[in-house]
Amino acid sequence: MKERLMQARESMEEAKLLHKEKVGNKLVLAKLYHAMIYCLFALFRIKEIGHLTHADIIERFEKEYVMPGFFDASILKVLRHVYDLTHECDCEHMPVPADDDIRLTMQTAEEFITQTENCFKKM
Repeated sequence: MKERLMQARESMEEAKLLHKEKVGNKLVLAKLYHAMIYCLFALFRIKEIGHLTHADIIERFEKEYVMPGFFDASILKVLRHVYDLTHECDCEHMPVPADDDIRLTMQTAEEFITQTENCFKKM
């Protein structure tokens, strides 16, 4: 799942660059969301998503990692919020995320990636 963690890091770096260049909050938020989703793919060792939806994977994350206390509920809260903002996949209909949403999501995504990497170091 090293590949998924690399994808998470790459999406995070792309989000930072896009944010720095003021490309637009929609695109930045989409990159941050993908960084977090790649962490979930790594945690669940998902190579191909198949019939699963992102909502299914987020729900499983809550049950298997948040409820037992392996990850803080604040990560789940941000992940769900970003999912709600981006789930249509049509940027035309997506509301423009506020700068505060971007800052919080960027911080949370960075923490999530680091914590996910640490999980694999312990294994």
